[in-house]
Amino acid sequence: MTPAEWSWVCAAVSVLGCWIGGRNPRWGWTYGILAQIVWVAYGLVTNQPGLIALSVVFAALYGWNLHRWDGTDFQAVRKHSIRR
Repeated sequence: MTPAEWSWVCAAVSVLGCWIGGRNPRWGWTYGILAQIVWVAYGLVTNQPGLIALSVVFAALYGWNLHRWDGTDFQAVRKHSIRR
């Protein structure tokens, strides 16, 4: 895969992660941890050690958030109409 193709895959993985995080933070953080595998692979293929280090930091932050909010009952926001 070319670096340009890798960048599109990484972008898609990140956008999906933002969507999942908006739906359920617990799954979003879990997905974020797993998504760092793609970013680390991209960093290795393109020889970017700073990107690899950043991915490790992101995975640690996602893990900390997941641990910190363990036991929290996340509930979806109720949809309602706005009255004027």
